[in-house]
Amino acid sequence: MLEKGKINSLQAILLMISMILPTAVLSVPAITVKSARQDAWLSIIVATVVGLLIAWLVVTLSLRFPGKTLFEYVEEILGKIPGKIVSFFYIWWFLHMNALVIREYGVFLATAIMPDTPISVFHIVVVVVAAYAVRNGLEVLSRANQLLIPTTVLLATVFILSTGNMKLSRMLPVIDTGLLPIIKGAAAPASWLGEIVTFAMIIPYLNRPREAHRVAALSVLLVSFFLTASILEALLIFGPNLTGAWIFPVFNAVRLISVDNSLGRLEIIIVLAWVLGGFFKVGVFYYAAVLGSAQWLELKDYRPLVLPVGIILVALSILIHEGIVDLFDFLARVWPPYALIVFEAGIPLVLLLVALVRGKGGRKNA
Repeated sequence: MLEKGKINSLQAILLMISMILPTAVLSVPAITVKSARQDAWLSIIVATVVGLLIAWLVVTLSLRFPGKTLFEYVEEILGKIPGKIVSFFYIWWFLHMNALVIREYGVFLATAIMPDTPISVFHIVVVVVAAYAVRNGLEVLSRANQLLIPTTVLLATVFILSTGNMKLSRMLPVIDTGLLPIIKGAAAPASWLGEIVTFAMIIPYLNRPREAHRVAALSVLLVSFFLTASILEALLIFGPNLTGAWIFPVFNAVRLISVDNSLGRLEIIIVLAWVLGGFFKVGVFYYAAVLGSAQWLELKDYRPLVLPVGIILVALSILIHEGIVDLFDFLARVWPPYALIVFEAGIPLVLLLVALVRGKGGRKNA
């Protein structure tokens, strides 16, 4: 094994939450509300079912090959050359996804917080911090991520403080748009929840792999809960028209909160939570890309790849989607089918079917 560290189930759940939630809270509410309007919360329910199915699929496949990551068992299932080709596409996907995450955070910070700072500065800083964590291994990344537990309390507190600006009438009537917009609105959150496929890179390093199904399911459900809360907060405060029109509706909702003068400017606290979460989100995909590349190249150590992969990530994040409108149009229209159909559900389903037909893999870990 290139990675010698082990993590427990709680650390894995927190890592998976950090891997999905930060950018989902930023981007998904506006994208989903544009399609499903006041029924966007129903779209999250549909997306949650999809996310749970992908989680079951990925864990079931991984547990047939104890101690092996996605990059290792894909060659056992398909053969060396086809397996190398599929693995190469996953390396690209991890890099592409991470570059989008880095770009999204740079856009958010440059647009909403520090407009006079060059966006490349944010890209370089987040990659440098993530590189340090990745180089120190999965255990260090997971333990540092546990420091984010207090941010969940902050998010809950902010939601409670927002209740004074909420009106239930802004969510009525229910299912007024019909079922098709609800299903269409589920595509984006489903693609975010489908990022749980990256768990295939973590399962071999769980100290209790038999708990992998529970870890994946709880991760998806907890992310869905916070995502639903963020959409409800924006809808109940602004209604579907404004929520769908803004790029960062949850951030705008937080900016409205003012309890006396001492609790004004709460958006700074939320920005801090999002930025910290972003570091770990980038770190997880960075780790997956580096570890997968090392396994693809059949190296004995993944750490020499941390620097070159970091340079690639910075370059990609700067070069792709120059404008904020172009970026979010890509995330809304192109990313969901690209991610869901190919990498999150399509390839894992094919791999599981081929493994079953060819009798590859063994029983689940005891």
